[in-house]
Amino acid sequence: MRNLFILISASLFLLSSCERPEPLVPPLQFPAGLQTKVFGLGENYENQIWFEFSSQQMIMNRHDNWDIAFSCDESHRILVNGGKNANFGVKRFIGRDFNYVFTPAELKNTTWDFDNPSGEEDSLVFSKWCSYSGNQMYGKDYLYLFDLGDDTLGAKRYVKLKILERTGGVYTFKWCFVDDTVAIYEEFKRIDETRNYIYYNFGSQSEVYNEPLEKTKWDIVFTTYKKWIPNESNGNLPYPYVLRGVLSNANGVMASEVTGKVNFDDITLSYAKTLTLNPDFDEIGYDWKVWSMTANKYTVDQNKIYVIRDTKGDYYKLKFVDFYDDLGRKGYPKMAWEALK
Repeated sequence: MRNLFILISASLFLLSSCERPEPLVPPLQFPAGLQTKVFGLGENYENQIWFEFSSQQMIMNRHDNWDIAFSCDESHRILVNGGKNANFGVKRFIGRDFNYVFTPAELKNTTWDFDNPSGEEDSLVFSKWCSYSGNQMYGKDYLYLFDLGDDTLGAKRYVKLKILERTGGVYTFKWCFVDDTVAIYEEFKRIDETRNYIYYNFGSQSEVYNEPLEKTKWDIVFTTYKKWIPNESNGNLPYPYVLRGVLSNANGVMASEVTGKVNFDDITLSYAKTLTLNPDFDEIGYDWKVWSMTANKYTVDQNKIYVIRDTKGDYYKLKFVDFYDDLGRKGYPKMAWEALK
């Protein structure tokens, strides 16, 4: 019996000695050299595309699936989707009662606003929308009027809204279409800490899942937005242009345009770390392409160069190569980038 015990023990020891340890998970390997990818916004720019540099993961959805968004962090920012269409806009009225009835003439003659795509707090339509009392935020006496655009049918075009409060992780607001005589929709929206914002669509009267990736798993989004741009044909007066460009993730992604300061091939990690990066969402933006009256198409300025730091703190250099696919269709920007190591 004693010999049997010794034999079994020896066998177990040999088996355990031969057992291979689980391999360590290798660190993320960045592809070497220049990488390129085409981002298919579509000829009508209906899509937006979310992208992460480290994994090269790319996810697509529609850019016009939301109207208003509420931040999930303590910044309590509220955004509006100015790029939804050419007419989308918002107007804030101070001290106006929710039951105020807007006349057709008022709706027609209202001067509409929208968010600056930089994301700077003072440039948002809903800037300073609340006052504080302890841990609660109470909506100020503001009435917001939305024009959802002339492609919205009839009585569903205009919306009036008041933000009531944010208590902890819940926003409360009420809204209705301006022609509603009874229907008032009071919404309670809980934040999602895995995302930057929660999004709401008035047409479907529901929350929509606009950010398809967690806030730590995307760096930039190719999308449609609106911005005041000087109109050269009208004395450089600002005009609200609907643009297609690149916005960066508010969750720590920063960028800097370095055009004219250094050649693309000469950008190194040590150089990138000397830069003062910009937190504005639209630092990369749209103007890496320009409309050519001569060619009657967009041309890409391949001399435009950017350095970006992603959500993980890694650096990349990037530029744009084209705005058309191999079939000559617009709305298919091609980006080239390289990880800096």
